[in-house]
Amino acid sequence: MNKYTGWLVILLCCLSFFSYSAFSNEVSVVDDFLDESVGEVLGRDGDQEKYIPLDSSTNEYQLGSGDKIKIHVFGQPDMDVEVRLGASGDVRYPFLGEIHVIGMTLPGLERKIAGDLSNGYLVNPQVRVTIEEYRPFYVNGEVNNPGAYPYQPELTVRKAISLAGGFTVDADRNKIFLIHSAYATGEGVHASLGERMIPGDTLTIEKSFFFVNGEVKSPGKYSYQPGITYRMAISMAGGLKDKSNEDKVYVIHEGRGKKTIHVKDLNGEVLPGDVITSKEGFF
Repeated sequence: MNKYTGWLVILLCCLSFFSYSAFSNEVSVVDDFLDESVGEVLGRDGDQEKYIPLDSSTNEYQLGSGDKIKIHVFGQPDMDVEVRLGASGDVRYPFLGEIHVIGMTLPGLERKIAGDLSNGYLVNPQVRVTIEEYRPFYVNGEVNNPGAYPYQPELTVRKAISLAGGFTVDADRNKIFLIHSAYATGEGVHASLGERMIPGDTLTIEKSFFFVNGEVKSPGKYSYQPGITYRMAISMAGGLKDKSNEDKVYVIHEGRGKKTIHVKDLNGEVLPGDVITSKEGFF
């Protein structure tokens, strides 16, 4: 072999090495892409496949009556079940019979079904449970269209009120109460407009009132409407008694401490929650 033949052999070997490296890199990129895509559904633990939830944001959500769920076992299309949960909270599933799912999380239900199916029915079943439709939430009180509405992810109190047609003119925007379906007490708590809601929640907006006490003919609680003046409020309460006069009217504004303010102009506007008092006195 002369020296030119030797150099030719070396050149061919180098070209073969670089071609193999480029091909390997391309295969690696394709494998990475496939791993990322399939990894959303199936992960790898050595040679054993394992299920990985797609959406961890719903992992802590507890299923309740009214939720519509789908149960899917990979490779077993005849075992797909889609059902809306009733008041009993039971789901009839192939081979397993009745399963009580109310209060369970999606990963918890997946583990239960997979474990039960592994007990003599399937080998290493891969189970996925998804929420097809959440149970509704409720808006009551002073909104234009009270009622039940389909839950939407990332729902806030503000958006719920908007879906219900917005506030009525009688609504007290400082008295919004929320009953979380996840709380056993069932007691409403004061809610801000930016607070998040969950399926099954009940939102109540109270009517706005003001109060007229003291030396008026019909003291009590009256429905607030924008534009009501102190003079109109006193008139709604039957007018002043003989022992009082227009210079003896005072007000305490809700949420501004308990400071009593002398009302110098009866044509001034009443605020929601005001406590108006007419005191006795001729002068």
